[in-house]
Amino acid sequence: MSDMEVAVKTTDEVNEKIAMETLFSYLDKGIDDMEAGRMHTVDEAFQIIRERMNNEL
Repeated sequence: MSDMEVAVKTTDEVNEKIAMETLFSYLDKGIDDMEAGRMHTVDEAFQIIRERMNNEL
């Protein structure tokens, strides 16, 4: 594997890790909201997540 292939693979892995950590942080926030009585429908929750993910990327 060339240095370039290693760099691309490492970058992809880092980006995937960041995306997963971001998603889990949003899910944690959703759980906090739910525990505090701030409820959303499933559709609203996914819309909120999509909007936040789009803002992060």
